[in-house]
Amino acid sequence: MARPRTALRYELKYLIRREQAKGLVDDLQGRMTLDAYGDERGVYPITSLYYDTPDYKAYWGKLDGERNRRKVRVRVYGEQTVTPDTPVFLEVKQRIDKLMRKRRVALPYQQAIAFDDFPDLAAARAEAGPPSGEAALLQEVYYLYRTLQLRPACVVTYERMAFEGDAYYPDLRVTFDSNLRGRVHDLSLLSGGSAANQYVFDPNYRVLEVKANINVPGWLAQLLAAHRCTFYRISKYCLVLEHSKAIASRQRIVQR
Repeated sequence: MARPRTALRYELKYLIRREQAKGLVDDLQGRMTLDAYGDERGVYPITSLYYDTPDYKAYWGKLDGERNRRKVRVRVYGEQTVTPDTPVFLEVKQRIDKLMRKRRVALPYQQAIAFDDFPDLAAARAEAGPPSGEAALLQEVYYLYRTLQLRPACVVTYERMAFEGDAYYPDLRVTFDSNLRGRVHDLSLLSGGSAANQYVFDPNYRVLEVKANINVPGWLAQLLAAHRCTFYRISKYCLVLEHSKAIASRQRIVQR
């Protein structure tokens, strides 16, 4: 019987070197399938515009280990020219104790960043058809925007190689993120600007993420141990803020 696949899942993160990643990828090839949305290597770019409060509540919540927190972002997948009409995802990533949940709605870029218009957009979505959760998500983002005074905080971009579980492990997903870059200026995803991203840390490192609804299968746990993958509390959003000196941090996600 296949394992259940639900919205709430565990997310385990590791900071590993390129050599470790290569060995683990080789071992995963026979057990998992490459993400169909990637290229022939299962790789695709991800670029996200993150929102936070003026005093960086989302950043400090991560460092302080708050068990219940939310993060708002606008995300585009793939290599493409972003225009006001480009389809993107407005996402809320939420931690609930030890589990993570990601909810999202697809919108044209210009609509996705127009938070002031969300009440009318939510009402239109609700009238258009049966409830799908999209209208509620728009209302939630609007509430967070108004009560927390959310504003663009940084842009994060990287390349992801993703593996999917088989029919027995439909909840299992393993990703390798590389070439992590970002900026805290020119906070738009529109193409053609003068924005310049900076590398956050040594390109020889990869951020490994293992996602599952129940637990990590024994065979995968053995592979992680064999390749000496060490669990690491890490956030790409926090790394970009720290690297840009936007945060006068009392501690850091990655020690230098």
